[in-house]
Amino acid sequence: MSQASQQVGAAKVAAPPSALAAAPAAAPPTAPPATGSQPDSITGSQAVDTAVKSTMSTPRRLRLLSLGVVVVGIIIGVVGTLIFSYLAVSLGRAKADVAQLIRVQQIQSNLLSADATATNAFLVGGLEPPAQRAAYDQAMSSTSALIADAAQAQPADGAALSALNQQVLSYTGAIEQARANNRQGLPVGAQYLRNASAQLRSDALPILDNLVSANAARAADEMKAGVGYVILVVSLLALGGMIAAQLWLARRFKRTINVGMLASSIVLLVIVIGTLVVVQQLRSGLNEISSGSLAAVNTAANARINANNAKSNESLTLIARGSGQAFEEAWKSSANSVSESLGRLPDQPELASQWQAYADVHSQIRALDDGGQWEKAVARATGSGKNSSNTVFGTFDGNLAGYLDSVSQDASNSLADEQPVMVVAAILILLGGLAAALLGRWGVAERLREYR
Repeated sequence: MSQASQQVGAAKVAAPPSALAAAPAAAPPTAPPATGSQPDSITGSQAVDTAVKSTMSTPRRLRLLSLGVVVVGIIIGVVGTLIFSYLAVSLGRAKADVAQLIRVQQIQSNLLSADATATNAFLVGGLEPPAQRAAYDQAMSSTSALIADAAQAQPADGAALSALNQQVLSYTGAIEQARANNRQGLPVGAQYLRNASAQLRSDALPILDNLVSANAARAADEMKAGVGYVILVVSLLALGGMIAAQLWLARRFKRTINVGMLASSIVLLVIVIGTLVVVQQLRSGLNEISSGSLAAVNTAANARINANNAKSNESLTLIARGSGQAFEEAWKSSANSVSESLGRLPDQPELASQWQAYADVHSQIRALDDGGQWEKAVARATGSGKNSSNTVFGTFDGNLAGYLDSVSQDASNSLADEQPVMVVAAILILLGGLAAALLGRWGVAERLREYR
């Protein structure tokens, strides 16, 4: 048996290579299907990347929010400062325009006052009374100075004032010719006087009317507070954005209040309320000036201009000696305008009473002239007695001029009082915008630190 076993073993060892080749080869290890395991691996990697990106996006958003808060605060501060500075400058320009308006109206009053004095003195014949001559010279000298001041104060009126100055020089030349002929007793002097007065009204006064309209329009344009509402709208939008940012922070970090952002929002709310109060007060103040002292300036100036025009026509009616109906009609038109203007000054009943006293004297002068008593009418018109036209009218004109100076000063002071408020508002809103920016940035930074 041992020998047989050895033979079998030897036979196995000595098996030919063909036998080995015939044996089935072992199958190689089968690789796992690629379709299942590879997507699972990629999906897992993407999930990790997405998680990382999601984790990194919150700090990034916080940094962007911090930058946005700073930018918004700076914008509010700068825009608010610019707007309130603009309003302060506009008020300064409005004050200058009102001063120019008053100046031009004073030129009108002076010219018609000078004409009224010249025509009244002409009735005396020969050399006019020294007091009236001095009053005429003073009025014309003041007119020339005011024209120069007006041209320097408002270059936009330069061309019109230059044309006005030429008309004034032409008027004074015609008045001197009338005086020269009147001193010699020549009737042509009356024609020179009428021509001078007509030229004043047809050529010089329309220029002044246009200047009054232009400066009144400029003052009205500058006295507008509506631009102040721009910063109010900007502040409201910023406040809304700040509230939205706080809601996002509360949801993201599960905390109701962010102290810095809340403080920034409170600052913005104060800016909104403060801006609304300042703009509303400015608007109310400007409306009060427009309907109060400035309206009184225009009304009183118109009354004085028409009153002096009426006084001049009173003398021209007498100079015409029976053919001055056109001048009397002009007197009535001017007198009606004066009464209407004084009716819009309810706080000045004494002016209306004084004007009525002059109108009564004028009626007496007309009664004397129409009754054939021309000399007595002239004496009543040129005299210096208590009940003379010159005395009664002088009282009214002097008081009206004083009232006009008073309301003119009130209008100027009221506009000047509004300017410091705008300057203070500009400074405060700049500081408020910066405070809102810093507080909001601090609040966002507190959340950002939690990621470091």
